Amino acid sequence: MKRLSFLLLILLLPLVHLVSFSVMDERIQEQPFDSEQELAKRDFSKTLAENQRTWAEDATISLLTVGPGDPLYAWFGHSALIVTQPLGNQVMYDWGIFDPNQKHFYLNFARGRMYYSVYESEAGWRIRDVISEDRDVQLLDLNLTPEAKFTMIQFMQNNAKAENSTYLYHFYDDNCATRIRDILNAATGGEFRTWAENEEAGGSFRSFIQRNMIHSPVIFWALDFLQSGRIDAPLNRYEEMFLPESLHQAVLDFTYADGTPLAQRNTVLHDTSNTGVRFVAHTKNVNYDWAYALAGICLGLIGYLLANNHKRLWGLYYGMLSLILGVLGTLLLFMMTLSDMDMTYFNENIVFINPMLFAGAVSCFAMVFSKKRRGNLAVSLFRIFSVVICILIVAKGVFPSVLNQDNLRILLLILPVFFSGAAFQGRGYRKQL
Repeated sequence: MKRLSFLLLILLLPLVHLVSFSVMDERIQEQPFDSEQELAKRDFSKTLAENQRTWAEDATISLLTVGPGDPLYAWFGHSALIVTQPLGNQVMYDWGIFDPNQKHFYLNFARGRMYYSVYESEAGWRIRDVISEDRDVQLLDLNLTPEAKFTMIQFMQNNAKAENSTYLYHFYDDNCATRIRDILNAATGGEFRTWAENEEAGGSFRSFIQRNMIHSPVIFWALDFLQSGRIDAPLNRYEEMFLPESLHQAVLDFTYADGTPLAQRNTVLHDTSNTGVRFVAHTKNVNYDWAYALAGICLGLIGYLLANNHKRLWGLYYGMLSLILGVLGTLLLFMMTLSDMDMTYFNENIVFINPMLFAGAVSCFAMVFSKKRRGNLAVSLFRIFSVVICILIVAKGVFPSVLNQDNLRILLLILPVFFSGAAFQGRGYRKQL
């Protein structure tokens, strides 16, 4: 029976590995309102009538930047544009609106088919609302020509119409900050993008999100696990502006070709830096791989101690771990093959954390309730996956340009756990109960 189980695993393992080659390389859904295409149709230097020019000169467009909030979706902050009209009315244009009550919301979220909207509203109550959440709030006035301001406002008014307001959200490529980034680039005649693309960001998508998430190491590890090497390429500053704070800083740093700054005046409306109300995002790249390695060693030691003293508890312990990892592996497999989340495609982690771990969980739980079963299937899985991880680590060193996914923290946490599980000996189990 033991040999049969081992041969079955050997036969199934290559099939599981094949799914690491994702079957979907292009997003299925079309963009309902492609911001860049629509912006390209606008002339931001078009001559204005005298009354239009006077109105635009007296109007102000400002970038609103909101710091992190408490819900997970708010950990990365928020961006919006505010138009202050000559008579003092303030209108906010916010591209971060979503409806959790929309049909199939959670399924669409898992499939990467999130539809967001731009919302036009009175700015005063929106600002008061985020201040009441005790979040940092800054308002940065923009130095734009009257022609650029007038065309920007026309574009935003058109974008906010019901038939144009919805767009297909992408966390890195198309969100509340990148929509504003693209508008500012059009308003500056392309100078903003040219400058930003020639500036190195000093990190990747993964390293930037780690700055905002490492305060919650478990959640970060899980979301980090689900994302492939597609988010590990070095970024330029234009790409970095998927984060609201990066957009804010870039606007502060940018100057036109004639040396004139884009930023005119930065007003801090609410500052929580000294209150300790919540986490503070890191301003530089951080590396806590050692902490995940230490956590993996501790989890492995727990398994080793249970194997020698409490084999039923060992079965329960590794059954729960296998179940949790099996759920994560199944979610990853779903995203890789049946979703539009391109940041999950070609994920190396699927070769050692996948639905096969459910079989390991069943084998481990059987130990808890039956004296006749010794968890051999689970042990065989742990041994095979331990070997797979070791091969993967060596291969990453030999072929770094091919296996370029930054998943060392995943490997360092899982390998000691699998090693410990692989070392379990089921022989004599019945006599020790």
